[in-house]
Amino acid sequence: MLPRFAWALLVCAVALPSAASAQERTITLKAAVVALTDDAALRESFERDLVARARQNNYDAITSFDIQRDVRGVDDRDFIEALRSRGVSAVLLMRPAAVGEGASLESVRNEVSPRLYADMQKFARRVNTTGSDDLIAVVHLGIYMITGNKPDLISAGAVWLDEPVTDRVEGIARLQDLIVANVDKNRPEIRRYLGLPPLP
Repeated sequence: MLPRFAWALLVCAVALPSAASAQERTITLKAAVVALTDDAALRESFERDLVARARQNNYDAITSFDIQRDVRGVDDRDFIEALRSRGVSAVLLMRPAAVGEGASLESVRNEVSPRLYADMQKFARRVNTTGSDDLIAVVHLGIYMITGNKPDLISAGAVWLDEPVTDRVEGIARLQDLIVANVDKNRPEIRRYLGLPPLP
């Protein structure tokens, strides 16, 4: 039996689709994907694979490691300017919050609203057949819009794995699938939030 993975519904976006009709151009946003990890090889592969998944789903997304190799530099004004110069309007920031023994949603309690945290807990209890609060991995997500001199946080949340995977590669792939699924599910609400017209 394949492992089942729980995920929180978030109001967030990696990017908006780039398809355009001949008569009317669809308004789109370009987004950068940032994986906050000191492991440079993991960051590069995670960002590259997630961007590939996003592009397969008609998102205009790019990796950030090509722009800023040192992950500590993504908090720098020069990085924001480099994104802006490439036409990037949104940033999906991902941070491993808890991995392995003892991992739980508690790791993101202070990163999300109390209401979202309660909703995530309810969802996790409903779909978790083991009856345990322990998770395999929790990844904190933040969605930022680049509008002024600094990025504005428009959404925060998390995705998590609640059952074992065969190896690290499978676990990472499942997390990436959950992230893209979140974006797809919430795309209409995201566009309304940003004041953009619905997609055709």
